[in-house]
Amino acid sequence: MEISQRKVDLNWVTDQIPSFVLIYSLNIFLAITATLGNTLILIALHKVSSIHPPTKFLLSCLAMTDFCVGVIVQPLSVAFSMETAIVRWRIRYLTLAILSFTFCGFSLTTATAISVDRLLALLLGLRYRHTVTLRRVRCLVVCLWLVVIVISFIYSLSSRFTANSVGFVLIITCLFLSVFSYAKIFLKLRQHQAQVRQQHVGHEQANGGGIPLDIEQYKKIVSTIAWVQLALFFCYIPIFIFLILSTVVQWYKVGSIFHVSALTVVYFNSTLNPILYCWKIREVREEVKTIFKKMPCFSS
Repeated sequence: MEISQRKVDLNWVTDQIPSFVLIYSLNIFLAITATLGNTLILIALHKVSSIHPPTKFLLSCLAMTDFCVGVIVQPLSVAFSMETAIVRWRIRYLTLAILSFTFCGFSLTTATAISVDRLLALLLGLRYRHTVTLRRVRCLVVCLWLVVIVISFIYSLSSRFTANSVGFVLIITCLFLSVFSYAKIFLKLRQHQAQVRQQHVGHEQANGGGIPLDIEQYKKIVSTIAWVQLALFFCYIPIFIFLILSTVVQWYKVGSIFHVSALTVVYFNSTLNPILYCWKIREVREEVKTIFKKMPCFSS
């Protein structure tokens, strides 16, 4: 745990303070929108009953993680960027690195778990509800939390090369599992549609295996998670590039304008997800509308 290898000369931080003003303001705004947006989504998901409980629980975990990013991580990020005292700077950076990696890493792994969940729903058919239970999903979430917390400490307390390698492995693993799941889902749905056209049979899995019976509802959820994954992918591209460049080029430092901008794009994902939920899940959208209608300022 050689923290000394990651010491930073703060002269370049103070010299570029005027350049950070816009990013500070943007992070404060995004913190507010992420907090309010995910609060609405958590309330709406609690009231929606049409989504299978394990899937709804994973979606709620993702929304709760995004809520924590808005409430905890983004304000701390602004405080970290504005700090100039070297001792407090290092303490706040260490705290920010652990919390940021924990919440953003859990968001990434949860989105991947939802993709795998949708693949299992397609492959298991009627057996899915008996195999993927709420209790098992809760155990999985606890395990993901523990793994991400351990990895976040390794990332924050190790040398730059080890830390960046940990970030690479986590991001690439999650992206690979997500791409594999959606590729498998796409091929399986194409196969199912071909069978329906050939046999003209509406319910082909009376034997309890294969494609789920409610195929339209399944497609809606898959479409929603696909958009969430796509947004997550594009939001994580800048920080992935930063990890690569900071490994091979010393100029790309922690706290630089590039680093802070890349983190801001990652945090923006927490504001974007509630918008995608309302856009793609009709039940959630209707519940959010109902919540707004009950507010005094909107009821009139």
